[in-house]
Amino acid sequence: MNGFIIINYKKRKIKGVDVLKKVLIIADPGVDDAFAIMYALLHPQIEILGIVCEYGNVSQDIALKNTTYLLDLAGRNDIPLILGAESPLTASPPEFFYNIHGLHGLGDLVPAIEIPEYIHPFKMVYQLIEEHEGDLTIINLSRLTSLALTFIQAETNIEQVKQILVMGGAFFVPGNRTPVAEANIYGDPQAAKIIATYGGQVTFVPLNISNRAVISPEVTKKIVAQNDTPFSKIIQPIMNYYSKQYETLLPSINGAPLHDVTLFSYLMKPDLFHVVDRQVLITTDGHSKGLTYADFRPNPEYIENYPMHQIIIDFNIEAFIDDFIEIMSTTS
Repeated sequence: MNGFIIINYKKRKIKGVDVLKKVLIIADPGVDDAFAIMYALLHPQIEILGIVCEYGNVSQDIALKNTTYLLDLAGRNDIPLILGAESPLTASPPEFFYNIHGLHGLGDLVPAIEIPEYIHPFKMVYQLIEEHEGDLTIINLSRLTSLALTFIQAETNIEQVKQILVMGGAFFVPGNRTPVAEANIYGDPQAAKIIATYGGQVTFVPLNISNRAVISPEVTKKIVAQNDTPFSKIIQPIMNYYSKQYETLLPSINGAPLHDVTLFSYLMKPDLFHVVDRQVLITTDGHSKGLTYADFRPNPEYIENYPMHQIIIDFNIEAFIDDFIEIMSTTS
């Protein structure tokens, strides 16, 4: 792709981790998506089989450019880029968040790189599912539009996926887009409803978790000080920008939440997280558009013929941060 050289950066072995996780990522980088992709690229037991780029934090073009840039830094241009959705199923204009992520999605950083001439069509998703039947995890970091398409298109084989992790929703906590709605769900509630209605292997990682995954300036400095990875030069500047934007919203936050990294942390260390089984429902319009809700009463009532989902409601924050430091500080 564009004549890039494949460096095959050597990942060091993490003691006690020996199970290879095969993942397909759907992303819209965006700072926190970028850190999630970096984490996955550096983790010795994660194999990225492809990255679907769609709209969300930024436009699809910017998402493609930033993903290309991260793969180029890592010398991993062998990982297929796949063309995802440009806009919501609702046909509403997409809403971007340049005020949080910067005009180019990575803070003040403007990657001097071109999007590859060839991007794999969306049908590549079905090919990867078929090739890795029962052994593939889809990790959705962005809006849920592209993921919803895998449920409704004629060639769907989504039932063969091992599991689906979704960054989305808010339970017992306020939303970050509206008082009740989290941004990924709000951005395309129709897509979220499709996934909640038909997806039987979906785990929701909501704001209950991701809002608390705050990486402080002290942690960032620690990572940078001991960093010898392909990303060593970009970690500090993009995290500094991201943190400053969050400080304008939450002056006492002391850093910024890396929402999307929590999905990979859960994938590799599920014991750090508290998961409950519930049916998840989505409100698609009105004042509560984008609301996710479930029956958390002691004796919940369940809807017949509606799938059960997993919702993560708590986690070990200290262990999450320790894991993030270890992986992001990986040296050759």
